[in-house]
This record gives sequence, structure tokens and C-alpha cells, in this order.
Amino acid sequence: MATFTQFIAFWKSIRRYFKGYGGWAAVICSPIFIFSLIATGLNYTNWINPKWVARSFDMIPSLLGFSLGSYTILFSVMTGRLKKALKTVKNPRGINYLEEINATFFHFIFVQIVCLMWAFLFDGTFFYDLVKYALTDYKYTSQLFRIAMLTGSFVGHLLLIYSFLLILAAAIAVYRIASIVDPADG
Repeated sequence: MATFTQFIAFWKSIRRYFKGYGGWAAVICSPIFIFSLIATGLNYTNWINPKWVARSFDMIPSLLGFSLGSYTILFSVMTGRLKKALKTVKNPRGINYLEEINATFFHFIFVQIVCLMWAFLFDGTFFYDLVKYALTDYKYTSQLFRIAMLTGSFVGHLLLIYSFLLILAAAIAVYRIASIVDPADG
């Protein structure tokens, strides 16, 4: 029962973050995601021959450490007065700026973790073995597997580029903090 409760709490936290971030519309319509999509398409050799897997293993752990450190430092040096001011000011969707900035940094970290997990799963052989043994009698098994592999590789490379470019989104969030005016001063 305790495990079930932990899963519920986990999903509630993920839903809260995703709502604070703006949901799928905020992800798919963001210039950073669109640029990541374009860059992934243009760098097709990196996902046709999955070079992104090794790059993910090389880049993401360091980037993740940097992200967690930045996130921790940002919220540890933030004064109570600034937090109160950020809670008071709301964006056009009705989400306060503190929640939005928190969601932005969490999104940065979340995408990096998903990218690293995608690389671990892509690099493994479970799906290859499953297709090899389960669909051996099917005429187009190798073609379907190639399409699935290319799709998975494209998504992995997209996650890697998006993870990297989210540094800019996190920097913009910090920059916006500097422009917040305390409502008590106005």
C-alpha cells in the first residue's frame, strides 16, 4: 500500500510540474523545441547511425550535475521576500512566477533524465531480442525493426539536443527573476 501511495504522490508532482510548465503546448510550440526538431532533422547522420547514444552518456551526466547544482543554488539564495514577490506575480495562464521558474528548472532536469534513460534503453538489447524472437515468421520484420530503430534514434537525438538547448530556457528564467518588481514597492 505504501508503494501505491508513493506512485500517486509521484504522478501528482509530475502533473503539477507539467501544468506549471504549460503542458504539451508549451513544449511543442516553444522555439527551443522547434529549433531542436530542426537541428535533429538536419543532423540526420547522428541518428541514422546512432552516434547520439555515446554523446548522451558523455554529456548528460555532467549537464545533469550542473543543472541540479544551479537549481539548488538558485532556490537556496532566493530570499523570502523575493519568493513572496514571485508568488504574487502571475503569468497570462494564472501560474505564479515562482511556480513557473521552478517548473522551468525542473523541466530542464526532467528532460535530461528522460534523455539518459532513453539512451540506456536504446543501447540495450531487450527490444532487439523481442523483435528477433517474436516476429521471426513475419515477412517484414527487418523493415519494421529498421523503422522502429530510426524512430527511436530520432527521438533520442532530439532529446539530447533539446536537453542541451534547455540551458537557454533556464538562463532566461533566471534573467526574468531580475526583472520582477516587488508588488509591495509599486
